[in-house]
Amino acid sequence: MSHPRTTSRVLSLVAGALALPLALSACSGDRAEIEAACADIQANISAVDMAVSSIEQDILVDGVSYQDQHADELVAHLDDVERLEAAARGDQRDVATERADAVDAILEELDNGDEAGLADALDWTAETHDMILQSCGF
Repeated sequence: MSHPRTTSRVLSLVAGALALPLALSACSGDRAEIEAACADIQANISAVDMAVSSIEQDILVDGVSYQDQHADELVAHLDDVERLEAAARGDQRDVATERADAVDAILEELDNGDEAGLADALDWTAETHDMILQSCGF
């Protein structure tokens, strides 16, 4: 036996069809912005690693001032990670938040901190290195 389509059923199907893309985008975030931020993170991660290593060597090993270009590299990386954080949702946003906090901790320690705080911030950033790349699919 066939059931005639009622107006309310048709409207609920249409409403569901319209809501699905919104629900999916809310879960995944802005896919184009996420992909762009991830591409920038992946493209610049070697330079970031080198900057972190140089800061550690300069301050903690050699006891000399860090080079401004290394801090600038971290600021640019922080901008990329914050773009990802703003566009992403769920676990990916959580990873981006932790990475941003870790990189920001280095920058704060460079401005106002001490060697012990800097060492902790460098360790934290190292711990989030693979996490951020994995969250971007690398």
